[in-house]
Amino acid sequence: MAQNGFYVQRRDFMRTAAASGLATLASSASLRAASTSPNERLGVGFIGTGARSRAHQEIILEFQKQGLAEPVAVCDVYRPRLQDASRFCGGAKMYDEHEALLDDPNVDVVCIASPDRHHAPQTIDALRAGKDVYCEKPLTHWAQFDLAKQVADVARQTGKLVQVGTQHMADDNYPAIIQMIQEGVIGKPVHVTCSFFRRGDWGERMPIPDPNAAPGPDLNWERFLGDAPKVPYDVSRFFQWRMYWDYAGGPATDLLVHTYTPVFCILGLGYPQRVFGGGGTFEFSREVPDQCNIIADYEGGPTVVMTNSLSNYVGADTVIRGTDGIITWAMLQGDPKSEYGVRIVPFGKGKQEIRLPWKGQGDTSRLWLDLLDCVRTRKQPKCNIEIAVRVQAPLSMGVISHRESKVVMFDQQERQFVLS
Repeated sequence: MAQNGFYVQRRDFMRTAAASGLATLASSASLRAASTSPNERLGVGFIGTGARSRAHQEIILEFQKQGLAEPVAVCDVYRPRLQDASRFCGGAKMYDEHEALLDDPNVDVVCIASPDRHHAPQTIDALRAGKDVYCEKPLTHWAQFDLAKQVADVARQTGKLVQVGTQHMADDNYPAIIQMIQEGVIGKPVHVTCSFFRRGDWGERMPIPDPNAAPGPDLNWERFLGDAPKVPYDVSRFFQWRMYWDYAGGPATDLLVHTYTPVFCILGLGYPQRVFGGGGTFEFSREVPDQCNIIADYEGGPTVVMTNSLSNYVGADTVIRGTDGIITWAMLQGDPKSEYGVRIVPFGKGKQEIRLPWKGQGDTSRLWLDLLDCVRTRKQPKCNIEIAVRVQAPLSMGVISHRESKVVMFDQQERQFVLS
């Protein structure tokens, strides 16, 4: 009986997986059919033109060849970087202030890849200006959870869309995995581990292109600071902002957000009950930690344990443990289609393991394709604002717990953090 039950489930899964693949192909085809002339391309404006923005610019330039979208405007507080982005994007219009870019009628969709502190305020401004938004992760700076909630409120009020750029959400397998979990393939999920390990400091990945750069006509220091504490200009703070608490959250919001968000989505989690954060700066010279650990307890389960080190590159599998099985993000040894993917391992007698090679995980272009499709259909994107604001909560709580050496509780009624 158990074995027969498994095969019924397996057939249901195959139908779901096939439908998902056809939906992806249909999405691409419908986008191309809807974009038969240059005038029908969606215009994309880029707020923030640093290294991560360049990756988005490359994607939109490739989509321009397919008639899907085109870069029309760029904005940055550092003029040399702004000018370079304009040239790269074929002469896109340049703006010193994001409000002016949002007034440009040629901009349909805004890509926000500025420092963390600006994500939420600029997203809110874009939504109110009638633009749909691709916002780089994290949704907000760790100290701005109230603004994260405000982004969700404004999105609902305006009817505009927000895709948060957590590219691990791009995989097409997730709907089928969600269905299997709901059908009880691994029983009740009770414990999760997810991680991000790497050898290297963020500072090494954020070079200082001009050590002599200084505030003035080509560098707007006040704009860069935004609502951060007012401090004297420092060239490292400007170019290497990810190393400082005032502008970034370290591995919690830079890296663990990638591995945690798919888990959150698959399990359909809400806000956590309590969060513990720990770690420290054990190797590199910087403010934010190079070792980061977060434990998030959800009422009734599961417990989610997030682990990180920037001092060792040996990775660890994401594992969802249920009362009757496990789901792992792992190497699929012997699988002819892909080295990596998802293993669903039921424990019941007669149940068989299911292996799903990745179908887009980590592909930023697929998140963009999803958003462009949603702009036309008005459905919610894969990593939409309702997901992102709830993902932000335990990450921000973990940073606060680490900094304050306290447990951070979540008030479910007020949607606020409480230190204890």
